[in-house]
Amino acid sequence: MIFLICGEKNEGKTTRLKRIFPTVKNAYGFAAEKVFEDDTLVAYKLVDLRSGVGIPLAQICTGPDGCTDESFAHGAFCFNTAGFAWARGIFEAARMADADAFFLDEVGRMELGARGHSKLLRAALKSDMDIYMTVRNSSIKDVIREFEIENYIRIRARRQAMERF
Repeated sequence: MIFLICGEKNEGKTTRLKRIFPTVKNAYGFAAEKVFEDDTLVAYKLVDLRSGVGIPLAQICTGPDGCTDESFAHGAFCFNTAGFAWARGIFEAARMADADAFFLDEVGRMELGARGHSKLLRAALKSDMDIYMTVRNSSIKDVIREFEIENYIRIRARRQAMERF
């Protein structure tokens, strides 16, 4: 089954994903956690939901040449390509362990443009695992269409209700 954890920006999608994870048997996955300096968002890191180990994923671009050869710009951030490779490694570990579920945070515009976690998500959707992923409300219809998701349960970030589609 596919579970779409949806909501608006800063509405608690990642928090909801992290609360569901320990309730699912034999699960693997990662969350994208925000990193703040004072009250300012400056970066994101990916965190393995099983081990708690993390890796930098993105940081605020520091100017037109702010990204390195190992990163690419998307919006205001430079994304570390090693972070996406690290996430694929978590998926491969899940496959090797015959996991029951895989958690992926977050699917959005980058994946719709065939970047970010796009390849990982396509592989996950072809697996026998249940997939839990976070998606902003503004992207949900496009994600369903682009990744050909037919049967899914929508979990709202702020409410306890689930809707089956």
